[in-house]
Amino acid sequence: MNRFESIKEYFRQVSLGARNVHFFRAGSVPKLTKTFTSLEKKILVVAITALVVTSAFLISQSYVSVTEVVPDFGGKYVEGLVGQPRFINPTLSPANKVDQDISRIVFSGLIKFNADQQLVPDLAAEMPQISEDQKQYIIKLREDIVWHDGQQFTADDVLFTIKLIQDPQYQSPTRLNWNKVEVQKIDNFSIVIILKEPSAPFLTNLTQGILPKHIWESVEPANFALTKFNLQPVGTGPFVVTNIAKSDEGEIRSITLSSFENYKDGKPYLDEIVFKFYETYDDAIAAYHGRDIMGLGFIPFDKKNYVEKSSRINLHYLNLPQYQALFFNKSKSPVLNDKNVRYALAQSIDREEIINAIYFGKAQSSRGPIPPGYIGYNPGVEESHLYNIENAKALLSASEFIKVDGTKVLKKGDVDLEFTLTTNNFPPNVAVAELLKKQWEKIGFQINLEVLTIGELEQDKLRPREYQSLLFIENVGADPDPFPFWHSTQRQDPGLNLAIFGSREADALLEEARTNADPAYRDQRYKRFQEILVDDMPAIFVANSLFIYGINDKIQGVELNNIVNQSERFLDIDKWYLNTKRAIK
Repeated sequence: MNRFESIKEYFRQVSLGARNVHFFRAGSVPKLTKTFTSLEKKILVVAITALVVTSAFLISQSYVSVTEVVPDFGGKYVEGLVGQPRFINPTLSPANKVDQDISRIVFSGLIKFNADQQLVPDLAAEMPQISEDQKQYIIKLREDIVWHDGQQFTADDVLFTIKLIQDPQYQSPTRLNWNKVEVQKIDNFSIVIILKEPSAPFLTNLTQGILPKHIWESVEPANFALTKFNLQPVGTGPFVVTNIAKSDEGEIRSITLSSFENYKDGKPYLDEIVFKFYETYDDAIAAYHGRDIMGLGFIPFDKKNYVEKSSRINLHYLNLPQYQALFFNKSKSPVLNDKNVRYALAQSIDREEIINAIYFGKAQSSRGPIPPGYIGYNPGVEESHLYNIENAKALLSASEFIKVDGTKVLKKGDVDLEFTLTTNNFPPNVAVAELLKKQWEKIGFQINLEVLTIGELEQDKLRPREYQSLLFIENVGADPDPFPFWHSTQRQDPGLNLAIFGSREADALLEEARTNADPAYRDQRYKRFQEILVDDMPAIFVANSLFIYGINDKIQGVELNNIVNQSERFLDIDKWYLNTKRAIK
């Protein structure tokens, strides 16, 4: 056998997996290669290299075929928010979107919405057992849940939170959700909630975040909004607040949250989440382009194009159950007390211009207090008040507002056709208010625009109801129940009836609808209620806009479609991930 036949036989035995290769025992290859020519050596090297590469390729292909890419632990996500956190406390956070976002990650409710907008258990072990008369909710709690400080979560925490919310001394914005409700402890991990009357939308109230009794029970009502626990929260959520960085002036620059090892649904994939805070949306967008952050908590429509320039951002256009509306406080303006004037305002709004100029087509015209797709939605309810400039002018003329030589503003005797439009400094509200001012002044109105921070608006205008007209966005939640926003009992703070609307018939319809779970029954009453509302015109509904959320495409596991409110974008944040690995299928 010559040496080439020997080499051939060697590779054949190797390929067959032979344990003993007889032709080349230890030391034989070096002796053989001494007799090789330079060309033969090169051929041998190529052959061996080809064998190694082929073997490696086959092994890797075999590995890939039996494994799959799965999420792995580690990594940090950084998001930019506009504003400042004040209360990382679910009983106070609804008043501030920044607080709401962080509270959603730190705290848990008895139940929660999943990605399909279905209610599922959270702190509860199962969905509540509801009595036939729909007045009793028996809730069994999970027994394996601990707070971030290691203390056991029990029924006492639930009772404490609900009773705290019900106490007016604590001034919780969610207090009205728990009126006429009694909560009792059955045992350490079971409670019963008793309603004085059935409430179709009540189930969604159980998404309320729960506070730890052992932390908060020593805090007096007078100190509730001042205590350090509002920025050093202890919750049961997937992430724990571990660091707060402040500027020399005391403003919070960033908050770091670390994954909770003992989270009830398993340790989150991300190690950390960092929220950085900015004064303006321009600052936040600049930070994104500068790679200081990986996500933008909200992107104004007029800034969308600047963000889209980045090829590494995923923009999520999310539907929210909310509307942007103009609310009239008729008692503060004789002009707005005239129904013809309110009708004229409604008929001189060019919604198409607003949607295209402000929302870049990413919105729908709003026609009433119930968003599309919800029980009671009636798209034709405002058909009689669609855009009609000539009819709007005729209505003003019928109320004896006429043009006086040398002035653009119409007058009725000594009274100018004038009022103040108040809004907060949220960019879509400011932009729409400015465009409404422009549209209305074309037909003889004088509009005085007043733009305030959300804090100023709440304290100085909303609570005392000190405004003539108000442009604001209201989120109706998962159930479209208009009661909190339009029943006459909600006209004063902390009620949400911003139009100070009152009608006995409307009140009766709302009361009947919320005490009956039959969708057809509720639908009929909601539609009649909207007819009454449009006839009186205490408010004008402008638009239903989308919520734009931008996040770097390195972050995976983000599945978003429709959400109840903007903080619900974090509903599955424990499943978001940056790192991956291969695992056996």
